[in-house]
Amino acid sequence: MSEIRPATGQDVPAIHSLAEQWVLQGLSSAEARDYGFLVSNFTPAEYRRFTQVANAFYVFEHEGQVEAFILALTDDRISPDDPVSLSIHDYDPGPFLLIKQICSRRGSSVRGAATALYRFVSEEFSGLPQYAAIVLEPENTRSIGFHEKSGFTRCCERDAPDGRQRGIWCRSAS
Repeated sequence: MSEIRPATGQDVPAIHSLAEQWVLQGLSSAEARDYGFLVSNFTPAEYRRFTQVANAFYVFEHEGQVEAFILALTDDRISPDDPVSLSIHDYDPGPFLLIKQICSRRGSSVRGAATALYRFVSEEFSGLPQYAAIVLEPENTRSIGFHEKSGFTRCCERDAPDGRQRGIWCRSAS
């Protein structure tokens, strides 16, 4: 049995472990290109904080195991220490939903968990456009393809403090 539910502090070890499978630093160039990656390497403490402040932090659980998660914030909850995310206000003054991370378990037999999470979040925040920042160097082709298949279109680019340029993808409010 599968369910989508809010992430809790008890989910943090599973969420962190799942995210660690996709951190860019641990992947070869071919893996990064072919499988996608996460640049934001949040610590367990940061994920725990997000369970308190993020208004769209959900897990997809199947038979008691976290198979995927989505971490998103409305624009009024973006940290002032996040210049790329804040810069989306230059393009859209808000309100909007910012997708910080979406991730599925590597090698999972459960298919469509990330798509189900996006569908769920779109329903929960139906009046808001959604934005996602995707790394362009190295190009995260899997994330780009997934987001475009999910209805996102590239709207602008931003430089990040880490030196990696981000493309900003948008999906209109439903």
